[in-house]
Amino acid sequence: MINIDRALRSSIRTGKVVLGSNSSLEHGLRGDAKLIIYASDCPEHVRQKLRSLEVPVYAYQSSGRDLGAACGKPFPVAALAVIEPGDSEIMALLREIRGVANE
Repeated sequence: MINIDRALRSSIRTGKVVLGSNSSLEHGLRGDAKLIIYASDCPEHVRQKLRSLEVPVYAYQSSGRDLGAACGKPFPVAALAVIEPGDSEIMALLREIRGVANE
């Protein structure tokens, strides 16, 4: 099991990650996103839209405030999309979520 917070910080530092539910949806629709992560308090209608995309989706087990902090940001993050993982292990989450229904 990977340390998600560490992998997120590494991905933001060495790869390309977009923050925010609208940007995540946009990149998911365009097919740019390799993985989308949403916070536990992400609005349900946004979760449904994210889950409808043909992109793996991971439910972060904490709030948007905590997800923002994990990204090194001083603000809440409802969702983010990993475009390029960089040197991080973030894509290892795919092994964890394969075959597991998303919330």
